[in-house]
Amino acid sequence: MINKLYLLILVLSLTVSACSKEQNPDKENLTVSDFENNLKSDMNYDAIVSSFGEPAKDIGSGIHIYVYQLEDLTEVWIGYTSQILYARHMDQNQTLLETII
Repeated sequence: MINKLYLLILVLSLTVSACSKEQNPDKENLTVSDFENNLKSDMNYDAIVSSFGEPAKDIGSGIHIYVYQLEDLTEVWIGYTSQILYARHMDQNQTLLETII
């Protein structure tokens, strides 16, 4: 009986733990959905890096424009000063596909 109780507690604990975790993007194989689901306009630079890894490059002049290369060869550009100004999904020709923020 005690073994069944421990098993039930374990299953419930694992279920609650799995349900409560935020999505954690794979920093090596990022998709636009990772940014749509996890990028928040109030994130600071450390939170961005913690969520998505270091950007591949910073192409900004005057502001930072952090570039994240996605697995489908498109990019997410995050305009940043002391806060996120915008996030844009760009194709290989640097054409805007979608505004994320």
